[in-house]
Amino acid sequence: MNKKTIIMLTAIICVVSVILVSIFGQVPNFQTNVLVKTIEIEGYLDKNGNVIACEKNNAGEDIIWLDKIEAGETSIVLKWKIKPNNASNPDVYFSTGIDDGSIVVSDQGIVTFYTSTRTNCVVTIKAKDGSLVFARVIIMKRASNDAPDDGVEL
Repeated sequence: MNKKTIIMLTAIICVVSVILVSIFGQVPNFQTNVLVKTIEIEGYLDKNGNVIACEKNNAGEDIIWLDKIEAGETSIVLKWKIKPNNASNPDVYFSTGIDDGSIVVSDQGIVTFYTSTRTNCVVTIKAKDGSLVFARVIIMKRASNDAPDDGVEL
């Protein structure tokens, strides 16, 4: 083989090597998707921004008690925590299962009562990351001594 052939073969091998390394030689990305494990409902924020903690009933369900519910004027802001803290997608969405517009929950977790006749609801918080993790909180009007509780509407 002459010198020109050796130089041409070397150049071709170098070009092919550069192409192969650029296609197959990339460092693999081992970043993992951290899913939500639990959603913990801490309570709700009062008018001063303080967290009012949930209570637990005998079944271990989270309950928020409200002293009064006035149509269009009673709103609470739910407070929750996603675990683990480093979840890849910590976003959640809210639902009440009530489609008549009497109780509405916003994307930010603000629950508003638009009627005073419905005295309770269940709010479900679901993770958006595909993990199927959810938490529920029951929001109820506290029965007063003057007006006995008329029953439970869910």
